[in-house]
Amino acid sequence: RNSVSPGDGLLVKYPRLPPIVPVDELTDRVDPPSYRSLFEIATNNNSRSPIYQESPPSFWERQGCLCEKNKCIKNLKSALLFVTGLVYTLQGFINIDNCPLESSLPKVIGIEGVSLFVYMIIQTILHSLSSNTRPTVRRSEEDIYSKQQTYFMFTIFFAIYVVYLYLLWIIGCSLVFELPEDSIDRSRKLAGIALNESWYCDATFYDSAYYSRIVQTVIMVLIGLIILYYWMSVNPSENQKFLKNKWKAWFEILDHDKDGVITEHDMMKTNEKLESIRIYLRQRHSPIDPRKAQLWWFSYIFRKGTNGISFEQFANSHDDFNSTYANSFEFESYIRRCITDFFDFFSTHEQGRNHIMEDEKFVNFWHIIAGIPENQSRDHLVHFPKLLTTGDLMYAWIGFLKESSRFPGKFYQSQAVYKLLKPDK
Repeated sequence: RNSVSPGDGLLVKYPRLPPIVPVDELTDRVDPPSYRSLFEIATNNNSRSPIYQESPPSFWERQGCLCEKNKCIKNLKSALLFVTGLVYTLQGFINIDNCPLESSLPKVIGIEGVSLFVYMIIQTILHSLSSNTRPTVRRSEEDIYSKQQTYFMFTIFFAIYVVYLYLLWIIGCSLVFELPEDSIDRSRKLAGIALNESWYCDATFYDSAYYSRIVQTVIMVLIGLIILYYWMSVNPSENQKFLKNKWKAWFEILDHDKDGVITEHDMMKTNEKLESIRIYLRQRHSPIDPRKAQLWWFSYIFRKGTNGISFEQFANSHDDFNSTYANSFEFESYIRRCITDFFDFFSTHEQGRNHIMEDEKFVNFWHIIAGIPENQSRDHLVHFPKLLTTGDLMYAWIGFLKESSRFPGKFYQSQAVYKLLKPDK
């Protein structure tokens, strides 16, 4: 009586209760099972497939776009920016009177120096916003979205400011390199001679500006090429890898025995877990129709047959999560239908989606569905909003599978579930 009648070869079981045995038949007295143990469905992790092992980070993952994750290079870059900004500021504003016919040159250099200091301040603020991904307390959903909006606005402003710095650099180059050579030679001859002559710029100041501009030009061109290469070539492949890793974590949840292949046996065991969650959360009155459960598996998982689907086959059925497919409406629609129907196994919109998921239920939910240790779930509660409902968790799960961006602009929607499943070592 503990199971639903089979439908089309599919058996969805309730969690088995322990047998009732008279006390006098027990040879050793044991404590009765805890309430939580009724929902334990053992998973064999001894034969965990190598595909679920964390792959070593790539060069770009270790360094970042502009090596911001490398402390040595990061400190060197900060020191170089500070020295350059200081030199340009002093060089520009002190030598305004030494360029009678080209007074705009020292002004531009001085403004560029001040702008480099402002760039360092903006970069520090943006880094503090992006790195603060582990708050100390749980926040409301409004606070989470407000911070994401602030981060987005600072990111846009930062991008515009970088363009502004490049424009200043171009203007400075045009002023330095377009000065007539005969005027510079004349400046060198007249420098130190008290005559009522005017020249374009003091020779010492001009030489300093000229050679520093050549060095800056080499650095700016190199940085520009790195940025273009990163965003046009590296970033799409890194996003594809990131999205593929997130789907691998989803695949592992459905692979009950963790052997790297999802079979009908995994389907039955996963259905038992989902039924356990339904009983525990009490957000759906009746078990899902076995035929609907089977339809979900064949529509979203067993798209290449049921003899056993590997992750590579699963990924190939989604065009290996390339950027074109990952940004398509077809992919987004698939995910929304898949996860909404998945949550229908244990909750419904009418009976449970708006119910608050207390901390204890949150912890037990992840323990049942993915075998996540209690301390790990509690540590990552801070990434989810206060008053978290089952519906909120469902939408976070949709974002977890849909968003391919590795940046923290949409951390809650994109990475909160993934970080819980695959915490940083």
